[in-house]
Amino acid sequence: MRPDVGGTTNALLDRARRGDARAFEQLAIEIERPLYRHAARMLGHDDAEDVVQDALLSAWKSLASFEGTSFRAWVFRIVTNRALDRLRSRRRHPELPLDPPTEDDDSASWAEPAAPGPELADLAADREALRVVEDALATIPADQRAALLLRDVEGFAYEEIATITSTEIGTVKSRIHRGRLAVRNVLISRGWRGSGG
Repeated sequence: MRPDVGGTTNALLDRARRGDARAFEQLAIEIERPLYRHAARMLGHDDAEDVVQDALLSAWKSLASFEGTSFRAWVFRIVTNRALDRLRSRRRHPELPLDPPTEDDDSASWAEPAAPGPELADLAADREALRVVEDALATIPADQRAALLLRDVEGFAYEEIATITSTEIGTVKSRIHRGRLAVRNVLISRGWRGSGG
């Protein structure tokens, strides 16, 4: 169940907005693990904890100005933006000789799957498949990765993702579609057929 559902979260949020640090800490505890998983899938585990802690600190400092209806979406927006900033910084100062393909690189993004492949949602329960998917996610552009994770892993609606990523809904849908195709192509190219194939 999402942390935003129910009166308890709203009561905690109201108290936190009035400066109650314990109420904010409870909100953070409820959402910290999904935030970490999201950041780790975008950045890798090394930077995820720093990004999440930085985002939660930022959320606490600016909570009085939060006027939205979904605390969860708001904090995911902060984490996503911090992760994208970190990825852009890496691109400016790459540690590896090869940069990942950009969103404009049609060869990686628009290629149709070589053959019917597994759906990401079907792979989530299979640990080996999840590892392969996470490796494949690392090969797609950061903006596509963020949109795809927010939709297929975290379950946000397209409208929420548009708000979180500050983009138009059409762009969100395009990024998700292109990301799904690119991940599926990577899985197929690595011979992944799923547990039934």
